[in-house]
Amino acid sequence: MTVEGSPEITVPVSEQTVLSPTRWSGFFRYFFFSLLVTMSAAQWLVPVWVWHIILGAELRLSPLVYVLPPFLFFGVNIALLRGMRHRSGLPAWLRIPIRLYFASAFTSVFCCIFVLLGAGVWALGWGLGQGLSLTPWPAVAEQLQPPLWQMLRWLSGLGIGGILLIFVYGYTWGQASVRVSRLRLRPQGWPHAWHQFKIAHLSDLHIGPNLSRSELQACVRRTNALDPDIILLTGDLLDSNPVYIPDYFPLLAELSAPYGVFACLGNHDHYAGAQAVKAGLARHTPIRVLQDQRVSLHKQDAALHLIGLDDRGRDWARGLEELPLLAELQAPIPSDEPCILLSHRPDLFPQAARQGIALTLSGHTHGGQFALPGWGGRFNLARFITSFSRGLYQQLGVYLYVNRGIGVAGQRIRLFSPREIALITCEAAARPSQPADSA
Repeated sequence: MTVEGSPEITVPVSEQTVLSPTRWSGFFRYFFFSLLVTMSAAQWLVPVWVWHIILGAELRLSPLVYVLPPFLFFGVNIALLRGMRHRSGLPAWLRIPIRLYFASAFTSVFCCIFVLLGAGVWALGWGLGQGLSLTPWPAVAEQLQPPLWQMLRWLSGLGIGGILLIFVYGYTWGQASVRVSRLRLRPQGWPHAWHQFKIAHLSDLHIGPNLSRSELQACVRRTNALDPDIILLTGDLLDSNPVYIPDYFPLLAELSAPYGVFACLGNHDHYAGAQAVKAGLARHTPIRVLQDQRVSLHKQDAALHLIGLDDRGRDWARGLEELPLLAELQAPIPSDEPCILLSHRPDLFPQAARQGIALTLSGHTHGGQFALPGWGGRFNLARFITSFSRGLYQQLGVYLYVNRGIGVAGQRIRLFSPREIALITCEAAARPSQPADSA
């Protein structure tokens, strides 16, 4: 068996692209600022609610004291986030308290949402009681108020306690779990020459403060232990700060497969600087980056083609529905030769399926990072930004696989959406049986 890598071919970028119409586009444009404002308010509201409503303690504070703390929390949060973004390698005595601080702040957002929902239920009951007070049964209204108040206290206490337990799980065992997903696929037209071709698919490493060197080393070892024929990475190798490149990228050099290791870039690689990421990979690893390029691999006389797309833009919520460049890159490939597409965002899959691309590999979504248990994790936060949130999809006899990723974005938490290494084995359809010789 020989491995031949044809020269990389770059096609000039077409000017026209079609952005997918993301729902709530205005909301996502200001999502992170809105989250920061909400978090700062929740950091004050939830403790006050626990103290005053659940515990029943008196709070005799001036109106200014009620209003000022959210602004103070906002200032502290901005300062800490900016400081952490531009520095690396914080000592443990400083890094751990900051991480715990933001974990509690982020958890308070969900506690606050629950509190507001509980308050809404109580308000409906109170309104019903007020309505009854105007009827011939005012005594019923008076009897209704104490149980409503007790319900609010108990509902708030149980809800906040439950959320705390769930988030403790997410910040500990939930985010630490790494699953190996094994799939056997038969893409339409997959040739027998590449039968049982094993692909290790990694995505969204987010190398930075939320991924330790030991975690990355363990991921590399587990990937190599799967004995893949090729290793493909679909973007967001770096989180946002290129200072992590010298310490972490040499670990990626240990990834090894007979047909090599290939990668495309994601939106976070562009945040960190695409050229810095490419230069770092070239300096420290043998990984080949496909940035709007295609490359061909050969096994005897059979070819397998890889296309890697660059990520388009810094808008994290919107993918592409149509990219003419993809058709241009695929045009020279013979129709009977298989093609694998590396695209950080999964939204181009319908176009790839129409073009007959056998397998599209993507990431970006982290499987939502938060998902409801059951239903294969398909009910997750990523559903707000894409129809292809995690796992396997099929159209027109070809496949898309959306990897949940190795890293995390923002908070070091995962709920029912564990980190993932995917091993995909592509198989050819069974040959038709030969007729038996007549006697």
